Amino acid sequence: MPPVRHHHLWRLCALLLVGGAAWMAPHGQLSDWPTLQAFWLAVAVMGLGFALSWRLKVLPAAWFWGVAIATRLLLLPMEPGDDVWRYLWEGTIQQHGFNPYELAPDAGALQGLRTPWWGQINHPAVTAIYPPLTQLGFRLLTLVPAQVLLFKLAFLACDLGICALLSRRFGSASALLWAWNPLVIYSFSGGAHYDSWFLLPLVAAWFLLDRPAEPGSAPDGRWALAALLIGVSVAIKWVSLPLLAYPCWRALRRGRRLLALALALLGLLPLGLGSLAYCDSIRCPLIPTGSAFVAHARSSEFVPHLLAGLWPASAGSNAIHLLPLLVVVAVLLGRCRRFGGFAQAYWFALLAFSPIVHLWYFSWIVPFAVPTANWGVRLVSLSGFIYFVLLHRNPHWNLLEIERALIWIPFVAGFAITQLRSFGLQPPDLSTPSVP
Repeated sequence: MPPVRHHHLWRLCALLLVGGAAWMAPHGQLSDWPTLQAFWLAVAVMGLGFALSWRLKVLPAAWFWGVAIATRLLLLPMEPGDDVWRYLWEGTIQQHGFNPYELAPDAGALQGLRTPWWGQINHPAVTAIYPPLTQLGFRLLTLVPAQVLLFKLAFLACDLGICALLSRRFGSASALLWAWNPLVIYSFSGGAHYDSWFLLPLVAAWFLLDRPAEPGSAPDGRWALAALLIGVSVAIKWVSLPLLAYPCWRALRRGRRLLALALALLGLLPLGLGSLAYCDSIRCPLIPTGSAFVAHARSSEFVPHLLAGLWPASAGSNAIHLLPLLVVVAVLLGRCRRFGGFAQAYWFALLAFSPIVHLWYFSWIVPFAVPTANWGVRLVSLSGFIYFVLLHRNPHWNLLEIERALIWIPFVAGFAITQLRSFGLQPPDLSTPSVP
């Protein structure tokens, strides 16, 4: 592509992304149907700019950062998703000496602390489900009067940190899969979901583990730091825990049993230290396993939905889906030689097998798809926004079959196509004339 066309293309992408973000910002009340329709139109505008950016091979840093920052700042005033009210609540009650793992938001003992936004807390009968390091983060952010903007800025900081790591490792054009992705931009700056907190240390660990070894040097120190970073990620979001198996297994395969044990202990250290603030010698209720929400709640799931069609009784338990996921993890440990590939495949399997999938969960796989420009991740970054139709299906969060297909088929098919190409099994590209 000639340079002049590149100039026109990145200007057009920037116009669509920034203009779409400006259009999206006032349309955050997604439980209102006309507002959701306007939101989807804004997503379409941003999505067009994002899709056009896939053609870019080079991009000046000023354009990369200018669009990444501008789109995120435009969404800071946006009405957030309902998760943030739980973040605010759990941080606030800690300031008054209460343990969020012991008292659900609707507990009588907390009635005097209820705020004007208390009614927006989701699942008020369920105690805290977020890991201890996250709870300490919520507690820190509520040292000043609880403000959604402060939480958004904390999530934005880690989001931009991921942008910096990815662009430095893979270049600005490749890192657009994260930096200019409407799903990512909305999830943290608009929707105010905290997932960027656990992804930042995970990406840093990835780059440490996959860094080429220097001749004559042992990787022990680098692997130890990576295991600790994965542990920080686990202590922020439980779903990172299986990723800790990778450095431990690699050490075992090298016959380094003590190193494997040390890596496992380092990885669990942040979780253990964080738990001290909430646990005593008798109880440590970090996960409300007895709640109906944890046991059998469903949301836009893929494999569990297909399985329930064949075996209706499976819909009564979410725990059964852990077994096939563990099998996949075991297979991946035996096959993957790079942490990045292991993580990408793990996130795909986790999303496919998870009984509960929200739009922002797809952000988990995005950083690890940057090296391959994974087509499934590209496509679900656009199709995933269909998820919000669920807000209009209360109390039963059921997607129509066509809606579920529109979310999942692009993700699964695109992921499979990218994997086939990585093995050299792709069909010939007939759009490019052969050169004699």
